[in-house]
Amino acid sequence: MPTRAVTWHPADRLPLDDPYFARGPRHVGYVLAASVVMLPLLVPSGPGNTALADVGILALVVVVVLWLRHEHVPVGVPYLLPMGLLVTAGATSAFQSGAESAVLAVLQDIFCLLWAAAIANAVRRRRWLLDVLLRAWVWSGVFWAGVLCAGRIAGISWMAGLSAKDGGRASLTFDDPNLAANYFLVCIALILATSVIRHRVARGLAVLLVLLAIVFTGSNGAAVGLAVMAGVGVLLRLRRRQGVLAALAAAFLAAAGVALVVPQVNLSAIGQKAADSVQILKDSLGRSDESSGSREALASETLGLYLGGDLVGVGPGRTKAALKGEAAPYVKEAHNDYLATLVERGALGGLGLVALIAVTAVRLGRVATWTQSRWVSHVVPRPEFLLALGCALAAAALFYEVLHFRHIWALLGLVAGIDPAAWGFERRNPGPVR
Repeated sequence: MPTRAVTWHPADRLPLDDPYFARGPRHVGYVLAASVVMLPLLVPSGPGNTALADVGILALVVVVVLWLRHEHVPVGVPYLLPMGLLVTAGATSAFQSGAESAVLAVLQDIFCLLWAAAIANAVRRRRWLLDVLLRAWVWSGVFWAGVLCAGRIAGISWMAGLSAKDGGRASLTFDDPNLAANYFLVCIALILATSVIRHRVARGLAVLLVLLAIVFTGSNGAAVGLAVMAGVGVLLRLRRRQGVLAALAAAFLAAAGVALVVPQVNLSAIGQKAADSVQILKDSLGRSDESSGSREALASETLGLYLGGDLVGVGPGRTKAALKGEAAPYVKEAHNDYLATLVERGALGGLGLVALIAVTAVRLGRVATWTQSRWVSHVVPRPEFLLALGCALAAAALFYEVLHFRHIWALLGLVAGIDPAAWGFERRNPGPVR
């Protein structure tokens, strides 16, 4: 029986006294952990949609830049080219629109890019910081899910983030149930992808707790994302264990089953029954007809706005204002990253979004399929769930604008930080131990 050749990652040949394995710098680790733990703290909000979470993000950016300058090492900025296109397109359309809010949106893009770059550089430079990041993110995600669930079950509105405008949908401190649900979706992927929670039973219980938090948010978009992530994750695990042919066969059977079953299911009837059922179902499946109808109307209006406009765009964050100016019957933000980018930033912005998706897809593909060092594999033993999460987020972008979410940029920074192709850049100038 032929034996499979063993491939080694160059990092596995590093001596243990290499700076990459040093435990410090501790102050960077503390700020990194705090910035991740504070991600849900978006209420109350300040000027320009700022929040307490931004204090932690800004602190990390400053601390990482000062640390790397002290060590005289190069600073990489992942996603610079696609974000450069998006920022240039946004600045151009903001100048044309003359709206201060559009300029603020461009500054927020730069802020998020720096946030991702700080995380990427930190986890590339010290393996210990990768461990700190993942532990802080997973355990804080489980903690926040527990807070939301406890508040919802006990009927404590301020604790669960319940408000009159959202009915019984919980949002914790996100001020938006969909945003909260997307955050918890990312947490589930990290629980599954990493070894932070090692025991299978404990890991399963943690996933169930976070799933319950998503149920309490009543987000149908998160439900779609969960289905996509679960399906892609199972196929990728099957490919890893049984090979490509087995994964393709399973994908074909699943697609055939869906094609046969879906036409027989009356989604409207299910939604109507849910609307007349308990509060949890009212807030999720019971809204499906209304939610899909409003999304279709909004997409149609937004697309018409793009087709009737110019190549520059109406300005970042100005879809609602533009629809109001057109006296559209349904005035709201785009709730769709693809359409919002085209309408607000024009053709150049669309090119930038395509480039960002392509770069992210390549990085996720390398993280999930390339040979990783045993040091990274130890903390991220199931990286295929990160690729599955990427597919889920691409689907979620059809329902809301995920590129505005802070935790998404933290995820992009993590992916860039553990990208196997980045190893060569870091080894050219490892820097001294501090």
